[in-house]
Amino acid sequence: MATMQSWPVTNARRFEVYVRWSLYVFLLLLPPQYAAFLLGGVGGEAPVPLLVHMVTLLVLSIAVTVLNVIAARWSFDRVMQGPARPPMRFLIIWGVAILALTGGTLAFWSSEISMFLWYVVGCVIGAVSPLLSARRTLLISLGLVGVSLPLSLLASPIMLVGCFLSLLVIWTAWSMGWMLRVLRELQRAHEVQAQLGVAEERLRISRDLHDVFGRTLATISVKSELAAELARRGQHDRAADEMGQIRQIANTAGAEVRRVVRGERRATWADEVEGARALLGSAGIRCVVAGEDVPEEYAETLAWVIREGVTNVLRHSRATQVSITTAVEPDEVALTITNDGARYEGAAAESTGTGLTVMADRLATAGGTLEYHQDGDWFLLTASIPVPQEVRA
Repeated sequence: MATMQSWPVTNARRFEVYVRWSLYVFLLLLPPQYAAFLLGGVGGEAPVPLLVHMVTLLVLSIAVTVLNVIAARWSFDRVMQGPARPPMRFLIIWGVAILALTGGTLAFWSSEISMFLWYVVGCVIGAVSPLLSARRTLLISLGLVGVSLPLSLLASPIMLVGCFLSLLVIWTAWSMGWMLRVLRELQRAHEVQAQLGVAEERLRISRDLHDVFGRTLATISVKSELAAELARRGQHDRAADEMGQIRQIANTAGAEVRRVVRGERRATWADEVEGARALLGSAGIRCVVAGEDVPEEYAETLAWVIREGVTNVLRHSRATQVSITTAVEPDEVALTITNDGARYEGAAAESTGTGLTVMADRLATAGGTLEYHQDGDWFLLTASIPVPQEVRA
């Protein structure tokens, strides 16, 4: 499981490294191509001053390339993490190196070398293109085309090739930045999904623990009270039996916890109905079950409602009679639990706990609703789940 969870993160990091180094390679091509253009522009033997000039330009191209890579790295870091702006000292050094390379290239004039200036411009702008929007990148591209067209007419048409190389680097860098922004959003979505998964699991565990142990504690409370009453009446054997059952319930509570945590705890309709009858009978409450059989797809949800509803009766009322009624209609399945204990604490007292909220949340996941109200001495709780249109047909 740990390997599967780490797989998206590992592959995201690999993709980020791939994108970064793809742009770095584009930028690192500047010095060798610059050297090729220098040698091609000179041709044959060159005097010493010219060779010094060429070596100086080559060193400047290497310096600019290194600074471009640093700027591109900062751009990618800002896209992924959003660090502060680069230090002003770096920007000054970068600008001076670019101006020196540009000036030295213009002094060493030829159509091939001047055309290569466009590639230098493309590498410089490409280093920060990951941070630019598509609109700004398009405006910069149109500006470069607008400048290269008249220059190509005045000087040499080969400058259009240089402009094309410049645009290629700029848009390649921008697309890489765009891919990293998409990757960042996917990572954030993955983190949010993981957090939501944890929150959902915690909510499920807390809800199931409330449902399961609310019933368990209510049973222990009823049987303890019954055992105490039997002991006061001198029926020690029956009191001992009740205490033994309480011990058995407490011993099985640990297993219930493990089943809830593993998500193995399921409420069945028959078990909950029989459990409600037995528990209410232990408390001296008459239980009447009536109505139609609940369809299997709704049975578990309504079984949890029975569990929590009966628990609320034991906790919040002094009922002597409880009625559990089901109704299966073409458009909905309904469960009604009524008790005559409202005269003691009433609907207001019942609604102060979390039981009704838990029931409402559980029903909401199935598209159902929960309603409750007091009618004289009776408290009525109704849970209904609508039947989907396709099922009705």
